[in-house]
Amino acid sequence: MFFASRKMRIMKNLILSVALLCGTLLSHADIRIAVISDCHIVASEHISLLGKPGGKMDAQSLELLQAALDSITADKPDLLLISGDLTYNGEKQGHHTVSNLLHKVSAAGTKVLVVPGNHDILNPQHLGNEETTVNDFRTIYADFMGNIRHDGSLSWAQRIGKDLAIIGLDANIYGTGQYVSDGCITRPHLEWLTHTAHTLRNEGRMVIALVHQQLLEHFNNQATLFPSTLYNIKYQKTDNNALSVTPVELRQAFADAGIHYVVSGHFHVQDIASADFTVNNKTWRIWDISTGGLSTYPSYFRMLKVEPQTQKISITSKTVNIHTNYAMNLLKEQAQSMMRSRLTSLLGKTLATIALYIIGEDLCHALIAFTHGDEANHGGAETYDRIRQKTDAVQTDVKDKMLNTLHSMMLDYNGTDSTNVTPDCTVTLQPYPVTP
Repeated sequence: MFFASRKMRIMKNLILSVALLCGTLLSHADIRIAVISDCHIVASEHISLLGKPGGKMDAQSLELLQAALDSITADKPDLLLISGDLTYNGEKQGHHTVSNLLHKVSAAGTKVLVVPGNHDILNPQHLGNEETTVNDFRTIYADFMGNIRHDGSLSWAQRIGKDLAIIGLDANIYGTGQYVSDGCITRPHLEWLTHTAHTLRNEGRMVIALVHQQLLEHFNNQATLFPSTLYNIKYQKTDNNALSVTPVELRQAFADAGIHYVVSGHFHVQDIASADFTVNNKTWRIWDISTGGLSTYPSYFRMLKVEPQTQKISITSKTVNIHTNYAMNLLKEQAQSMMRSRLTSLLGKTLATIALYIIGEDLCHALIAFTHGDEANHGGAETYDRIRQKTDAVQTDVKDKMLNTLHSMMLDYNGTDSTNVTPDCTVTLQPYPVTP
């Protein structure tokens, strides 16, 4: 019996040694993560209720998600993250449809985690008869939320293996009786996030945040031109102890919490931004990895390889090639509508009409190139030069702001984008800046 037991111990040690040599039990093994955002699923029973498409492939949303999940399942990543806007407008049937598909991914061996988006809960614009409440969402996605929960929201945290943790942040505004696109977080909510992040980092874990709205600005003047894509302090709580934090405070808090990487969506663009903060007299860099909307051309999703030991992330992007021409035309229509709205708010209707006549087509090309996340290979520099030349005679503050914005989007000006060489679709990110 003694010899049998001794042989068993020797065999276990041998197996452990082989496993360590092969890397299967390394404490710092790479973790592969798939990311989807803004799939905006319309349940089959609601297709007939859809109106004119608003830039998204609403009727094809289920087909797109299924194709993306098929590709992801075949690739067998360790984890799938979905950064919100799971449904068209928060229909309960849509959420059940998404949940059923995600259970199949989970059964195939990939852990799935989701956060809600601004479309997903108590949305007064929902199709059909059943909107989704907070408790409905919590029940439907019970298997896809982390096991460390925030009592006051749908935020959560989840340990992944020995070296990684994901914090999912629910900062959406719902229950106001109106559709709200902006995000907002209160001080008690932020205290929970920072305390949780510190706890997980003290365990030696790398922490990645999963959010819906973008944490960082991805181009100059984004907060002015597209404020609803970010966080907003205007949604105050009546309780003075629960006042909102400003976007500046929120970003600094993420840095103070030791978070280098934020996975976001919402704006339907494939883009990566970075910003440096000071933490304990040292520079701390945050990367905001925004994934394009699956329901919007060119229907991107991302694959990440995370190295917890070095905290390096390698990113590749894939696209679902379905209904390409139709999707491209929808995006052009959406770009035109967006530019018209923004220019009208800046210039007034008459001047906006003139500006659109002169540079409207170029502005659409600029937005489409930005959506692709590969501006250089989609005519970004040429488009910017055409717009600059056509507006040379216009010496106005609006012109300067517009060119500054486009320069930032098209040419990675001011360092907010990941790099001016590698597109935002395929890139390797380092957590620390060159300077100490």
